[in-house]
Amino acid sequence: MKAGSGRAGAALALGAACVLAYAAAVWISWPRALPRLLYDGYTPPPPYRWVKPPLSLLVHTTPPQPGNGTVPLTRSGSAPASVVTGDDQAAVVFPPGAIEPRAGDSAVEVRITPLDPGSLAPPPRGLRFDGNAYRIDAEYLPDRSPAVLRAPVSVVLRYPGEATTLLRLEGSRWQEVQTTRVPAGFQVFASTRQLGVYVAAGPPGSGGHLTLWLYRAVTVLLWAAAVLLAVLLVADYVRGGRRRRRA
Repeated sequence: MKAGSGRAGAALALGAACVLAYAAAVWISWPRALPRLLYDGYTPPPPYRWVKPPLSLLVHTTPPQPGNGTVPLTRSGSAPASVVTGDDQAAVVFPPGAIEPRAGDSAVEVRITPLDPGSLAPPPRGLRFDGNAYRIDAEYLPDRSPAVLRAPVSVVLRYPGEATTLLRLEGSRWQEVQTTRVPAGFQVFASTRQLGVYVAAGPPGSGGHLTLWLYRAVTVLLWAAAVLLAVLLVADYVRGGRRRRRA
């Protein structure tokens, strides 16, 4: 009886410790990360790949990957297609007929190139860059002239912190574009008729590196606690069955 009570007490203590750790993580991250911390079944994205890591990031980062793809052309315009970087940090989605057809050209080559946004122009007042900038180029094949959009395409960027908007480089200045956020996927996207250079941005001081690592630590802790608790319960059930058979 005493052994069973000890095991039950240990299980309760472990559960209470997990609840306290979870509550502490929510409290520390409030209000920015609350939807992520309470999102059931979500797995955080892999570590962000930087062109130029921020000084506050004291870990080695793998260089980002570019993207390249070919969009077929038909008489009515381009076929539906998407081009994604090798690390899934940037993408452009072309709906059917988004690119104007051109006589003599059979396809359009699309390239996505990661860049350091700080080397291009300063962010607008009240915003900070949240991740790499990406230049999106599209050229007809085989004549290599710039492709012409006749319908909006979707530009999608993943961010490492707490981005709230997408910026497009216009000359020597960044301009905000109408943006949709997907916090669960750490993504922002916009429907646009212009390609070019884009970057995610957010309010100053809203970086989410600590939040992301805290989320991962709590997630691992909860899963480990759940497995350990299940093992304790199964072991206790097996021991109880043996005692009943002996009795």
